[in-house]
Formats: sequence, structure tokens, C-alpha cells
Amino acid sequence: MARYSSVPRATVLLSGGIDSAAVLALLKSQGVQVRCLFVDYGQPAAKQELVASGSIASHFLVPWSSVSISGLKVPENQEIKGRNDLLIAVATSCNPDNVIALGAHAGTPYADCSIIHHHAWQDLYDIQYGGVQRVLAPFIERVKPEVFALAHELGVPISLTYSCETSGGPCGVCVSCRDRGALDDGSKPGV
Repeated sequence: MARYSSVPRATVLLSGGIDSAAVLALLKSQGVQVRCLFVDYGQPAAKQELVASGSIASHFLVPWSSVSISGLKVPENQEIKGRNDLLIAVATSCNPDNVIALGAHAGTPYADCSIIHHHAWQDLYDIQYGGVQRVLAPFIERVKPEVFALAHELGVPISLTYSCETSGGPCGVCVSCRDRGALDDGSKPGV
């Protein structure tokens, strides 16, 4: 696993789910000064995710903030096109750190969770910021069960996370609930 000790500070895009919580725990375990950002872009589960994100940041005793974006048309139970692009751009615009970290992982059907997408963002950063801005996706080559095992190892409070894409979840049918349900954590999907 890569070590990020050369990264003095980072902003973690903390959605409130297992993946971003594991990124937070990983970076903190490696001595990185972490702050967290939650982005409400009108997603159906924004209220539940906001609570989970704030609770996880409090658990790890790290600074936390949120930002809201309005006017976007966000489909329920469908892919939110450009989601990670939006999140990375928002985090870049509203934080003082040169490193943005997110919980994208392998094994999803989404192009914005792929290695090529990650490299494209880093290439864009290199052009725009002359190599001083970085985007970290430490799980980009790991599948969900590997991320989940690492989350346990790092002491992520799984019970505080929220992993359903609908409001009032867990719905049990969205991609996030199916991922969560496939994990042997003893909890209900999405909770």
C-alpha cells in the first residue's frame, strides 16, 4: 500500500460511506493532517450522508465542513453522471490544501471510478497547477471487499457510515446497498 507521509495536509471528500471513511482513516494513520468536506449537490440521500459524514469526522477528531450546490438535476437510483468530477472540482475550489482525496475504488461500473479517470484528473491538475496539486484515490486498484477489510483494520466506525443512494434508505436495491449487502459486516445494507 502506498504511503502518503510526503503529503502534509489533505482534504478528504467525506460522503459518509465506508470508502471515504476508510480514506480518512488511512491518511490519518499515516500522519497526514486531514480535513473533511461534504458536498450536498442535491443527491437523494444528502441528509443521511451529511449526518454520517459529520459523525465520522467527529469520531476521528478532524475538521469538517460542508458545501451545498443547488440547481442540479440529480436522478434517483441512476448513475449521477460526472459525480466525481463535480466533487473534485468543488473541493479544489473551496479548500486550501493541495491534495484532494476520495474513496473511488475498483470494481464499479462507473467510468469516474477508473484508473484512467484518476490519471486524467492528475494530468489536468499538472497542467493547471504546475504539479503542486494532487488528487489521491488510494483504493483505485482495490475492490470493495478489500476496502472494507482495511476499514475494519483501521478502526472505521462502520455503524456511523451510510451507503444508500436513496433518501430514507437502506433501500436494498441501489448499487451502494448491493455492495454493502455483499459485505459480511453483520449490519443491514445502507445502515
